Amino acid sequence: MKTKLISRLILTSLVTGAFLLTPACVTERSPVTGQKKAYGFSWEQERQLGKQGDAEIIQQYGLYDDPQVQAYVQRVAEGVLQTSDLRDPDTPDMYRTPMTFRVLDSPIVNAFALPGGYVYVTRGLLSHVNNEAQLAVVLGHEIGHVAARHSARQALKAQVGQLGLMAGAIIGSQVFDNPETAGQLLSLTGQAFQLLMMKYSRDDERQADDLGVRYAAHRGYDAAEGADFFDTLARLGQKDGVVLPSWMSTHPDPGDRRRTVTQLARQYERPLAAKVDGQDELYRHLDGLVVGNDPREGFVEGNAFYHPKLRFQFPVPSGWKVKNEKAYVLMAAPDQKAMIIFEIAPAKTAREAAARMSQTQGLRVVQTAPQRVNGLNAVVVHAEANSQQGTVGLLNYFIEYNRRVYSFMGVTPAAQLNQHNRQFQSVMSRFDRLDDPRKLNVQPARLAILSAPRSAPFASFVPTGSTRSGLTAEELAVLNQVHLNETIPAGARLKILR
Repeated sequence: MKTKLISRLILTSLVTGAFLLTPACVTERSPVTGQKKAYGFSWEQERQLGKQGDAEIIQQYGLYDDPQVQAYVQRVAEGVLQTSDLRDPDTPDMYRTPMTFRVLDSPIVNAFALPGGYVYVTRGLLSHVNNEAQLAVVLGHEIGHVAARHSARQALKAQVGQLGLMAGAIIGSQVFDNPETAGQLLSLTGQAFQLLMMKYSRDDERQADDLGVRYAAHRGYDAAEGADFFDTLARLGQKDGVVLPSWMSTHPDPGDRRRTVTQLARQYERPLAAKVDGQDELYRHLDGLVVGNDPREGFVEGNAFYHPKLRFQFPVPSGWKVKNEKAYVLMAAPDQKAMIIFEIAPAKTAREAAARMSQTQGLRVVQTAPQRVNGLNAVVVHAEANSQQGTVGLLNYFIEYNRRVYSFMGVTPAAQLNQHNRQFQSVMSRFDRLDDPRKLNVQPARLAILSAPRSAPFASFVPTGSTRSGLTAEELAVLNQVHLNETIPAGARLKILR
């Protein structure tokens, strides 16, 4: 876990509802059309917004710790960038600023861009593309969003003004009717949160698809391969539990992408030019890639949450749903009227963390008291705050452990605090050290690339026990862009779990 006070977003939304972005009207030349257009931000402002958001993205998700994979994605992305409108000789010099490409340590299948030239792909997406051409189309699509300045165009439409309402809805029926929504909105605060909440329009998506296919095709890739990846996205979108930010949630489907991408690829292909799919090169870098949730970053087993890297554990109430991210753990009650947010507080002591919380404007502290939690110094704060849905009750434990201060914030309507207080206490007061070697030494599942030794249905190649990785046989089929009963020819390359 990384230090980031997610509860700050809750407290801010309860007492202020403030948001950061203030779009204005700026007229500048478009790098895609060459014509002057109105934008919500200047290009220089977009660069600054992207830089601020980039720091938050890294803080929230973390970078995937494999320099070779990062260098590979950088190389493919830079190649596609060279064929983009941002590098066209007739494009104004102000657009020739460097772009940043990053691989995020997240199992969510996603790629996205921030204004000004920051593009991200997750390891989850890398595991689901089947060749370099598909990756090039995805990267081209995101470069297209940057080149067409879609975020600045959306800001001009004042969609960003709705973000305060989104933040204000964190404590209320919308969140607890769907606990995943809480995870979506709590994943990011500040600049990145607001930028990613600006969903693209269908017209934006059509243009990004067009640009992404053109950029990839002009780089020499078989861009028609991108159609299969969009099929994979559609299959993933049919699953339960898809969370923000994911491609399907921030990129509304403009229609039949398979047909559109195939037609665009045919339109932009260069006659007599060789078309590359690059599967061997991609698979060489995918071998050993972490796939699915990384238990080293925390996992639930039975009725307990364990974090091997940080060596702690705490109980999970029976029936509660758990959402684990690098920066926080969110637990939601089955009655959908209470949740607990666990994170690292930016303080040196529990007393300092409690004092900072107590100074939050609009927060009414009922009681603050020192306490011991399994021999560890702690401070407990009872408080109340007003929200659009009424008064909210808060119970916060700040616990000192291993030179960090951990925060548990229990949140529920004030009238139900007594009802949920016992469950809050049962979790927070039982935070403890983790010493079990079996839990400490757990390892993530990784991809292994192999050639099918025979012609047989894909299901026959799924190793026994693969479900222990958190991936089902069907999910492995989606990852390979095949179906379980589909016959795999001998010699075909497959992504299987080690």
